[in-house]
Amino acid sequence: MRAYFLRHGESLSNAAPHTLALPEEEGDKLSERGELQAEAAAERIGELDIERIVCSPLGRARQTAAVVAKYAGRQPEIWDWIHELREPSDYATLPKGEQELRRWSNRMANNPDPEFAEGDGESFADLVRRVERTREQLVADDVDRTLLVGHGIFCRFMFALTLFGDEFSPRHAAWLWRIGSLNCGLSTFDHVVTEGSNDPADISGWRCVTWMAPTIGPELATGTGGVGPGA
Repeated sequence: MRAYFLRHGESLSNAAPHTLALPEEEGDKLSERGELQAEAAAERIGELDIERIVCSPLGRARQTAAVVAKYAGRQPEIWDWIHELREPSDYATLPKGEQELRRWSNRMANNPDPEFAEGDGESFADLVRRVERTREQLVADDVDRTLLVGHGIFCRFMFALTLFGDEFSPRHAAWLWRIGSLNCGLSTFDHVVTEGSNDPADISGWRCVTWMAPTIGPELATGTGGVGPGA
């Protein structure tokens, strides 16, 4: 069973030069470039014969999914638990320098307790549980070629759980910046069940087949990994 994870197009928050994150009411919508990215990505994804689209409840993901839906001919279904990592409510009001110090990866890497949360923000363990719920739901539904439209940190946690399994811990949080995250980057994960083989390549479970494959041209590309400041 194959599942595609598409990060949303560039948001106003991604595009803001003076901050890492705007308040949701300001930043949770696509920028003009993000709208162009979604349109370009949708044309590419329309060739994948998508069977189902599920998306985050946040505006930037829903806008992206709506554009993709026009090409895929599928009505998006909202999964309300696949939203982006929830920051403390005061995070978006902080100066950029303070946001950098209190960024999610710093909070997690500096606190080995996976249940640690700052204020009303989300803990490492909270996000892991949401990703695990998503994986379990995908397996239970068994809908091949599901497209999940979501967020960069959520996708990174999906990748890390696939790679590290139960060994994934808060100390790995800062490492996740070593893998880029493109706006409208498309990652492919397969879930396979194998039996009777001693070949480690035949391992059962989730596999990452591609990571953040570009769906748009370099002239529109934004995100982390050398093409822009996205989050």
